[in-house]
Amino acid sequence: MIVFCGSALTGQEIPENTTKAEILAAWNAYIAAFSAGQTDVVANRVYATPSFQVGEQGANVRMTENDTKLAFDEIHRYLAAERYSHSETDTAAICVLNSGSALLTAHFTRYRNDNSVLTKGASAYLFGKFDGDWRIMSIIANPKAKLIDCD
Repeated sequence: MIVFCGSALTGQEIPENTTKAEILAAWNAYIAAFSAGQTDVVANRVYATPSFQVGEQGANVRMTENDTKLAFDEIHRYLAAERYSHSETDTAAICVLNSGSALLTAHFTRYRNDNSVLTKGASAYLFGKFDGDWRIMSIIANPKAKLIDCD
């Protein structure tokens, strides 16, 4: 059996390249805030409320902005002990699902204060559009470092 799912076009569709550019701008704002340790910005402007963290052990729901801030504060306490300086995106792929959602998969590198590599990683992020702003709805562990490009 084959099932086709979709929705009728309503209004004017936003060009996919425009959506990808908006997602990339939101992603870059996240990386900048994360690198600067601005956990309040990450919690209040980057992530949706609630948001989800999905890993090999299952899902964790961050119900409030404060839950998200506390989670990122904990990450930064660990990173500070490792002399973390900043993160950079090595590669990112964006799959626009519809005009209100997209999946971004990325490879990134975290650097120490002396510019040596702290870690290399990969994650997937489900973005949703809320009142005109793109926010991360879910971060998904990506230990196999798969990039998903739906083009």
